[in-house]
Amino acid sequence: MSSIRTFERGGIRVRGDGEQEEPASIVNAFLPNSAVVLLKQHAGAPARCVVRRGEYVREGMIVGRGLGPGSADVHAPVPGVVRDIRVVLLPEGGESEAVVIALEGSFDRLGRRAERYVWNSMGRADILRTVRDRGVVDTEAPGVPLYDLLADRESTDALILNAVESEPYLRTESSLLRERSEQVSDGLAILAKLTEPARLVVAVDELCIEESLRPWAGDARIEIVRLEARYPQDMRKQLLESVLGARKRASSSALVIRPSTAVALHEAIVLAKPVMERYVTVGGGAIKNPAVLKVRIGTPIGDLIEECGGFLGPPARIVLGGPFRGFPVHDLDAPVTKTSSAVLALSEDEVGGARRNPCIRCGRCASVCPEKLEPERLFRLLSNRREAEAEAWGLKDCTLCGACGYICPSRVQLVAAFAVRLRQGISKAMEATR
Repeated sequence: MSSIRTFERGGIRVRGDGEQEEPASIVNAFLPNSAVVLLKQHAGAPARCVVRRGEYVREGMIVGRGLGPGSADVHAPVPGVVRDIRVVLLPEGGESEAVVIALEGSFDRLGRRAERYVWNSMGRADILRTVRDRGVVDTEAPGVPLYDLLADRESTDALILNAVESEPYLRTESSLLRERSEQVSDGLAILAKLTEPARLVVAVDELCIEESLRPWAGDARIEIVRLEARYPQDMRKQLLESVLGARKRASSSALVIRPSTAVALHEAIVLAKPVMERYVTVGGGAIKNPAVLKVRIGTPIGDLIEECGGFLGPPARIVLGGPFRGFPVHDLDAPVTKTSSAVLALSEDEVGGARRNPCIRCGRCASVCPEKLEPERLFRLLSNRREAEAEAWGLKDCTLCGACGYICPSRVQLVAAFAVRLRQGISKAMEATR
C-alpha cells in the first residue's frame, strides 16, 4: 500500500486525527406506508409517467419511463395502489412529478430467496441493456445513468472505486465497504469487464479501518490508495489529482464509481433487481441515534428520523446530503431518491449561526479554494452585477464545494451567490440547445 496522498492546493481538514472509527452497522428501515416516488431522480429530463391513479402496481414495476440520454427508468419501490400523481418541489430547486403509492398487497421479492444469475458469461450488450432497464444511476448527484457512462466507454485508463467520504457525518460508503464487500467487489468486477481499465484502484481515506480493506488486500490487480482526510478529497477533480497526479487529471478518461453504485449494479445484474432501495446515513447533532439505513426509495425523510429515535432537540437545519454539498429541506415529507446519500439534522452549534458581517478581505477563502480561485473577488464582482468579469476570473471553474463559505469568519454567503450564477448559465446553455 502506498503512502498517504492528497491534492496540491486548498481544502480544509474537518475530521481530526483521533476520529478513526468503525463504519456504522447497516440497519433495514421499516417500509413506508406511502412512498412518494419522484420521476426525476437522475441528471436528465424527468421520466414519463406510465401509470394512472387507482392502478395497482407490483414491487419493481416501471412507473416512469426514461426519455433519452441523462434520463432513467423509475420503478415502484413497494407494491400498492397509485393514490396520486402530483408535482412536488425539489430541495435543489425546480420541481418534479411524483407517483404516490400506498403500500398494499404482497411483495414479489421481500422475504423470498433471491435467484442469482451468473454474469461472467453475459456479453457487453446484454449487461448494458440490463443496466438501462433496471434504472441504475450513479448514486453521486446529479445521478448520471450508468448506461450513459458505460455505453461509449470500452476502455479507460483507470477505474476508481471512490470510498472517500470527506464531509462530516457521512458513513454510507465506508459501511458498504465493510458490510457489503462481496456485492461491492462483484460490481467492481462487472465494471472492469465493461471498461477494461489499465489501472484498478480502491481509494479510501487515511482513517479507514483495515478490516474494510481485507477483501482487496490480497488482490494483485487492485491498488489500494489511502488519501488524506481533507475536504473536498472525494470530489472528482481532487480525487483524480490525488490518485493519478495533477498532470494526468485533466486528460484522464477515468471512471469514478461509489461503492453504493457498485452495489446497485451488482443487484441489477446478479439479482435482476431494479433500483428500489438506497443506503442512507441519518445523523447530525440533533439526531438521537445516528445510523446507516437501507431504505426504500420514496420513503419520507421524517420516517427515517423517527426510526433513529427522533430529535434530541429542535434542529437548526435539516439537510439532504452532506453538510457542505447537500440541500436544506423544510418538509419532513421530502422523499428519499436514488442520489440521497444522507439525511442530517444539525444543531445550532453545528450550523454556526453567527451574525453575518461585511467581508474583511482576510484571504482565507482563497487559501482553501482547491481550484485556485479568489472567492472574495468573485463575490464582489457578482454583487456589482459584473458577471462577465467574474467568469473571466474563473467563476465557471467553481465546483461549489463550499470550503470558502465554511472558513469565512464573516459568514459571507459566497457559495449561494456562485450557485445562482452558475445555474443561470446552465439553464441558458440548455435553452440554446433546444
